[in-house]
Amino acid sequence: MSQTAVADPSIRTIAQKGRGNPFDPANYGEIVKPGELVDIVELTPLTLADRRIYNLLIANAWDRIDEPIIHRIAKTVLKGTHQGNERVESSLLRLMGTIAIVTIRKGGKAFRRRVQLLGPSDESLEKDGFLHYRIPEELIEILRNSEVYARLKTQVMYCFESKYALCLYEMIERRIGLDYKQNEEFTIEEIRGLLNVPEGKLERFADLNKYCLKVAQDEINKLCPFYVDFKPIKNGRKVERVALYWFPKTSSGKRDAQSLIEQHSVVRRAKLRGLAAELPVLVDFGLAAER
Repeated sequence: MSQTAVADPSIRTIAQKGRGNPFDPANYGEIVKPGELVDIVELTPLTLADRRIYNLLIANAWDRIDEPIIHRIAKTVLKGTHQGNERVESSLLRLMGTIAIVTIRKGGKAFRRRVQLLGPSDESLEKDGFLHYRIPEELIEILRNSEVYARLKTQVMYCFESKYALCLYEMIERRIGLDYKQNEEFTIEEIRGLLNVPEGKLERFADLNKYCLKVAQDEINKLCPFYVDFKPIKNGRKVERVALYWFPKTSSGKRDAQSLIEQHSVVRRAKLRGLAAELPVLVDFGLAAER
């Protein structure tokens, strides 16, 4: 009797578990994000805050993300991204209106699927109420079959100043565990799409390199347990492709990155921007008045 080979269910993305508390910027947490949602091209590029919120919605729904149900999350959790209700609502509207291009495989062949990132949602009008939302069924189908994923450290995610850095971070976390692979080449069009550079912006490679690639690389190299580097590949004088390299840091390098993450946000932000900063001086005005 012939037997049909069945893939080991333990390697499926939805079988992986998150860790810690991903909803608190001050505590360690990990989010499992399917690779199909990492290497996407957004037809309407999202902001840094949009991407953080989407990652939290995925984390909140994760235990039942392969089911066509309504998920619920407290609005205060989403405000952990340091936004007011109005800006959270703007992010939700952009997520609901964003169509992403996702590469999938069917019958051994690659296909390009266009899919909505977020389905309908109901938001409580109470200040500290709940958001009820759906993951589109077309996206659920992709997630059920996913076998490639990234583990996103939320402490790192909350520290990024640039959306390009968060995009690049997700790309590396998707690839960091691949055996015998520490680099990948992309066309200029591909890297622009994966880092979600808006159409019509940074069209010259010099500008793309200065305001996107170098910015993302600098933040990654300061905050993450690995280094990244970009090498332009030319055809004559024109840059046609970019090679992306990634490699782990030493133990001391990892400690330095974690130390930066744990510093006061004012100090961390200044160091990310290459500036010097000191902690704000807290004055006890009661004692000062007595003097």
